[in-house]
Amino acid sequence: SFPARVVDLVSLGLWPKRGMLGRYTKEDRESVSKALMAVGLGGFEKRPIDTLSGGQLQRTLFARVLLQDADLILLDEPFNAVDAKTVGDLIQLIKRWHGEERTIMVVVHDLDLVRQNFPETLLLARQPVAWGDTKETLRPENLLKARRFHEAWEENAPWCEPDAHDHGDDLAQAV
Repeated sequence: SFPARVVDLVSLGLWPKRGMLGRYTKEDRESVSKALMAVGLGGFEKRPIDTLSGGQLQRTLFARVLLQDADLILLDEPFNAVDAKTVGDLIQLIKRWHGEERTIMVVVHDLDLVRQNFPETLLLARQPVAWGDTKETLRPENLLKARRFHEAWEENAPWCEPDAHDHGDDLAQAV
C-alpha cells in the first residue's frame, strides 16, 4: 500500500507557492480543509489514498487543483470510472471555474456530457475536425468526418516506402 493520505495529495497543490521543502502555514492547512469541503471530502484528510473509490480519488485531485489557483486547468478524462453524483458535483466546480474566467480544457469522450455542459468544443480525430460552439461543432457531418479519420487509421497496416507506389489511387478508393 502507498502511505500517502488524502491531505498529503491535496497539499501538493501548494507546491507552486511553497516549494518542495517549504513549511505549510496554518492558512495553508485551512486552505486544504476548505478545498476538501468544496469537493465533498471534509473529514477525509487522514484517509490513505489507496482506500479511496474512483470518485473520491477524482474529488481529491480536484481539491488539489483548487489549491493551485491556476488560470489554465487541463483535465484528462476526469469523469471516467466515476459515479453520476460525482460527475455532477465536478461539473459544477468546472462551471464555477469558468465563471471565474479561467480557461478549462477537458478531454471527454461522452458527447452527451459535452453537449449538456460545455459551451465550446474542439473535435479531434487524429487532427482537428471542428472547433467552436458545441452545438455547431458536434453536428452530424463533423462527427461523420471524425469517424472517417478514425476508421482510415489502421494500426497494423504494413509499412511501405513513400515512393514504392502511387498512394493517390489508394486514397481515391478509400473515400
